[in-house]
Amino acid sequence: MNLTQRQLKLFVTTAASGNISRASEQLHLSQPALSRAIQEFESQLGTPLFHRTTRKLALSEAGVRFLPTAQRLLHDLEHAAAEVREGAEGLSGTVVVAVGTAFACTVLPSVIERFVRIHPRVRIRLRTDNSEGITTRVTSTEADIGIGSPVGDTASVQCTSLLVAPLGLLGDPKRFRLRGRIDTDLLSTLPLLKESEDTSIMQILRAHGSLLVPAMRNGVEVSCLASQLALAQAGVGVAVLSALGASHPQAQGLQFVALAPRMTREIFAIQRVDRRPNPSAEALLHAVKHGMAAVRLHKSVKKRSPSG
Repeated sequence: MNLTQRQLKLFVTTAASGNISRASEQLHLSQPALSRAIQEFESQLGTPLFHRTTRKLALSEAGVRFLPTAQRLLHDLEHAAAEVREGAEGLSGTVVVAVGTAFACTVLPSVIERFVRIHPRVRIRLRTDNSEGITTRVTSTEADIGIGSPVGDTASVQCTSLLVAPLGLLGDPKRFRLRGRIDTDLLSTLPLLKESEDTSIMQILRAHGSLLVPAMRNGVEVSCLASQLALAQAGVGVAVLSALGASHPQAQGLQFVALAPRMTREIFAIQRVDRRPNPSAEALLHAVKHGMAAVRLHKSVKKRSPSG
């Protein structure tokens, strides 16, 4: 049996859209032509791949079983073609990176500046998100690479440690007396900024039963690092974040004190287990791993030595 790349693409696209009309638009085919191609493919396989109704298509039992295989085969074919093309022409294409704001603002600028000078035909798309969103973008194949702390369903991903950063308090030393040991006396004097519930920082604090969690309850709630740092600079409150976040250029002039007992956040490169990244994505990840050494971060951040 000879399965073609075109047949696999028609099937995968139609399965994802669940609608002949939408799939035909994406594939730039007429609806009758797409319907005929799907029927011919089903005939070749000897089994229906879809249950058809007047409004939509639903995968049959055979279609559900075949879809992961078809996705993998299609990816492998596209990957092989890209390797041949890029081997002759140099790296090209698009790399989508899902990444947290702290890493995106501290490590990536210098790494990407050098990377795009060497590989000018590669387009990089950064999608900043929290850790759960980063993990989801990788597992759904929306992103080629994730950089963050894996959260949620991690069964389908592999993670490579990039750095470890302690958690701590960040504030204006002229306004607030900061110390790492958390006790009742300290908490009564600090207006803590509140972390959003879905952040990895909050999950770490909860896992350790930290007193900071109830102490943050009435603080100004922030959902992005830039706002958190701006409020800390203005003296509105004290931020609870990692030393990576404290490495942000916007944190200059503020004091960071690591918590005691020690709590840390680990940052990983996250990839799908069953999907080898395209050559451009592999090259960018290599650049990140090896370029971190030259990036100046807070002294308490421990960078992992690159391998491979």
